Amino acid sequence: MTAFTNIPKQVEEVLEKWNVTTSRRSFLKSSGLLVVSFTAAPLIPTASAQVPATAQAAGGPYPDPDFHQLDSWIVIHEDNTATFYVGKTDLGQGTGTSFRQMMSDELDIPFDKTACIMGTTNLTVDQGGSGGSDAIQVDGWPMRRVAAEARRVLLDMASKRFGVPVDDLVVSDGVITVKADPTKKVTYGELIGSKKFNVTLTAANNNIDNTTGVAKVKPVQQLKMVGKSPQRYDIPPKVDGSLTWAVDVKLPGMVHARNVKPPVAGAKLVSIDESSVRNIPGLVKVVSKGNYVAVVCEREEHAIQAARQLKVNWEKPSTAAFPTSDPMPL
Repeated sequence: MTAFTNIPKQVEEVLEKWNVTTSRRSFLKSSGLLVVSFTAAPLIPTASAQVPATAQAAGGPYPDPDFHQLDSWIVIHEDNTATFYVGKTDLGQGTGTSFRQMMSDELDIPFDKTACIMGTTNLTVDQGGSGGSDAIQVDGWPMRRVAAEARRVLLDMASKRFGVPVDDLVVSDGVITVKADPTKKVTYGELIGSKKFNVTLTAANNNIDNTTGVAKVKPVQQLKMVGKSPQRYDIPPKVDGSLTWAVDVKLPGMVHARNVKPPVAGAKLVSIDESSVRNIPGLVKVVSKGNYVAVVCEREEHAIQAARQLKVNWEKPSTAAFPTSDPMPL
């Protein structure tokens, strides 16, 4: 797995082979992952799982995963590890580590047996932009609640397996044990097996921040990882240069584009002299629509050169698009 995202190796291998026509459900199947989603409905083998109706109805090659479905948030693997899918990005604050701490606490699984995939829009729910320092205090709540719900359902499954009430079970480190007979125990991975469960979460006002299941989150006194300072998994690859950034991504047939901006806000496009960039190697196309102008090239450095070199005639607005500030007093 990569040090930055902690994406399991099987996920990385599938991502490398993936193309735009692959659905998230197909991705999960082909990666050999076991999806955790829950409902009162009968158990259904993963192989026969269907894409949620809301995702099927969405347009485009990457339909948004349905945040009302628990399997959009959490995946349990056969080796008793878990992958969390969250719709936020880590801009260097360490939120990816924090999300794993909170969700592993609620799920009752060791921190080092979890991974977190963040802000991958075709794989993760949409929790909006990252900004305002609200990731933990706002976006962390639905993550905690869905992890707590996963734990509740897994305990219910174990209760049915052993024929004892849930109150007679104890869970620790992803293993559920019968209190009266510690020899009777089962791991999360063993419970999920190759089966899939569907449950619809609720969200007041259809707001993703309100996403919740039946279970309540733990009181802070019961949290084990929250409050500790585990090693930030994103720092080592940032230091040694092994981290893969967006600019490092290479896809078959990929081209590079750069926007060409007007000199002032409110300017109107008059004409474009495409001959001004014909000498640039690998030029694919000059794109324009309305006042939008861009260049597309086979290589990034040539796209940058073309954006700077393209001759565009703009008509400045007769009045400033934005009011000027009053003179500042001396």
